[in-house]
This record gives sequence, structure tokens and C-alpha cells, in this order.
Amino acid sequence: MSMRLAAFLLCTLATAQTPPQKFPLESLKVMGNHRIPAEKIISVSTLKLGVTVNKADFDSARSRLLATGAFESVGYEFKPSADNKGFDATLEVVEVEQLFAYRFEDLPASDDVLRAALRQQEPILGDHIPATKDVLDRYAAAAQKVVGEKVKVIGKVLTEAPMGTMIVFRPNTPRAQIAEVKFTGNQVLPSTQLVRALADVAVGTGFSETAFRQLLDASIRPLYEARGRIRVAFPKISADQSMLVDGVIVTTTVDEGPSYSLGTLKFAGIAPQDNDELTKVANIRPNDVANFDDVKAGIDRVLARYRNKGYLRAAARVDRAIDDQAHKVDLTASIDAGPQFTMGKLEITGLDITSEPAIRKIWALKPGAPFQSGYPDSFLNDLRAQDLFDNLGKTKAEQKVDEKSHVIDVKLSFSGAGPEPKKRREGGHLLVF
Repeated sequence: MSMRLAAFLLCTLATAQTPPQKFPLESLKVMGNHRIPAEKIISVSTLKLGVTVNKADFDSARSRLLATGAFESVGYEFKPSADNKGFDATLEVVEVEQLFAYRFEDLPASDDVLRAALRQQEPILGDHIPATKDVLDRYAAAAQKVVGEKVKVIGKVLTEAPMGTMIVFRPNTPRAQIAEVKFTGNQVLPSTQLVRALADVAVGTGFSETAFRQLLDASIRPLYEARGRIRVAFPKISADQSMLVDGVIVTTTVDEGPSYSLGTLKFAGIAPQDNDELTKVANIRPNDVANFDDVKAGIDRVLARYRNKGYLRAAARVDRAIDDQAHKVDLTASIDAGPQFTMGKLEITGLDITSEPAIRKIWALKPGAPFQSGYPDSFLNDLRAQDLFDNLGKTKAEQKVDEKSHVIDVKLSFSGAGPEPKKRREGGHLLVF
């Protein structure tokens, strides 16, 4: 058996009439995957342990994986197993780097139904997909089967505020342009304020209810949440053809809901001894109205505190516990500090041998100290504001971040005539500062 297997691997068949021999697949692993689980890749390949295979089977597996659109390239290797009774194989993949979220718009089927149909068809790709023509056509065809022949479904890559770039599957008809926006049902906030906030981002764009609701959430909802109206809703949106211009007038019905008060603020993901300090920094106190502009400002102060201690990637998620009977909302801020960055080397260019030591002497961040994100620019601004040097020309601070070691080197560049430390005499002595 082992000699026949070795001969199969080392020799090329002389004629096409002699079929290549097959041997059992004893092991199979996947390399190069990051987002896509190995078990999904193996499932799509249809390679199975214990089943006899040859090169043609691996070629077919490679073709099936490439056809998903999820990979830039797919390779394979197979060799005799340790007992020389079968094959040990490896699939090596390179995943497509740029993926986009997708959504459905103006189709006669719910989002849940359409996504369920795609999950059955697409065993590898999830809620983010590549924007290749093959993938867009395949997804559009799957949506077409669900909605029937009433509309022609197409997939397009669109960049729209506030959603950014994403893939939209919608009818193959042009969108009507938004010419005017109106509101009805509002009392707490005047229509003039609402129209002004929405018109800036909506007028002149193509209308779809899905995209329009996202604009409402981005531009109108925060205005209400600053007034404690955290249950504000937009139950009805209508688009009517304008009689004056080529476009539609979009009218939004607003249900402002009751006013909520702010309850407690708790922190999660932090050391217990930091709780009191963060509470003081946030300075978010229970009050009669839950103002989420104030909440955001308080959390921003907390994150600034972390970044000043070297945690440059610090982030926070604020979860709400809403009591609809008491009309109160309690908050939990989960802090993810991330890695701590430290100061590395300080490089100074554009100075002479007299000025450079003076700059280094007053630079406060020492190697190994927690890095303060705003310190380099603040340092240069202070040099100018305190008027410590004559002829201070143009200055620039650059940072070189090593994401592996979490060390940041700083380069300070001086151009122009070049600064010189100021001098003055006191008691007959020349002082340089």
C-alpha cells in the first residue's frame, strides 16, 4: 500500500484513460483564516475524513471555496499520512479583506425573511460581504426568489450619511429625490428646529424609508434625548410628490413620548478602587431630565482620563435600564481600557547643539512613562505661549506607534530661524532659560 501511494504522489499518469488512485483522507486542517471558522470552510469544501480522495477532489474543493467570493485565493497540500495508509491535507486560504454590511430597501418582503433565505444559501458569508459583481449578483438572485417577479432586485454599493458605505439590495428603479421635509405631532421641539436639523442631511438625497429612518435616528433622536424623551418614535413616514419641484416632500409623524429622569450611573470593567474617581470625572448626577448630551460629555471626560494615562484605545459602551413605569433610566458604562502605551524615543530635528538640550530638558514624558496622547502638541503650544525661546519658527509633532510593543516614539520638528533660549541678567549673572 505505501509503495503504491508513494508512486501515485511522485509520478504523472501516462494516459488519461488510467484513473488516478484514491486514498482515505485521514486529517484535514485549515490555515490563513481569521474571520471564517475552519469548520465552515471544511463544510463548503465537502472534503470528509475517511472518504477516499485524489487531486481532482482537492481541485473541486478549491473551486467551491473560491466560488463563495469570501477568499482572495485558496491553495491546498496533501501528502502521505504517518502510517502511509492515506492523506494528510491542508487548505490554505486568504480571506477577502474589504467587506461591507448590507441591507434591503423597498422590497416586498421583511428583512428577517430575506436574511433567512440568504443564510440557507450562503454557508460562509455572514452580515458583511465583499462587493464583487459575482457576490452582488448571487445575493440579488436569492432575494429575487423571495420577492417574486413584481420587482427587479439589484445590489449596489452606496455611501450615505450617517451609515457610511454599505451594500443595498433594492428595486431596479431610481429613487425619488427629497425636496422638502416636514414634521407633525411634535410639541416639545418646534418644527423649525427639527426641519433645520434634518434638511441639512436629507434634502437632495434619494428617498428610501430605511435610509430616511437612519437619518432621523442620527439627527433628530439626539435632540429629543437631550430633553429626556428617550422613547421618541416615528410611527409614520409619508413621501408625496412636490407640486413645485421635481422631488418628494417627506412628512414624519413624531410620537415624542414621556419625559424620563436620569437615575444611577454605574461603571463596569474597571478596578473597584477607580469607581469613585471615575464618578467624579464623569460628573453625571441624577436629575429631573435625562440629558444624554450631558451623559456623552461625561463619558468623554472619563475616556480622556484613560488616554492621559496611556490607554489610547480606551472605549466605552453605555447600556440603559429603562423603568417605563417610573419614567427613569439607569446607566451602566462598560469601559474597555485596551492596552497601555508608553513613551519611547524622543527625536528632535532642526535645532542646534545649544537649543536641543534646552528642549529635551523641559520635555516631561520620559521613556517608559504612560503616553499622553495630546502632550506633544500641547508641549509645542506651551513653548510658544510661554515665550521661552526667541525666533521660534514652525513646529510639528509626529508620533510613530508600534502596535505590537505599545511604544510610541515622538519626533519634534523645528523649522525657520531656529529657537534660541532667552537670556537675561540678574545680580551680575547671565541666566539662560
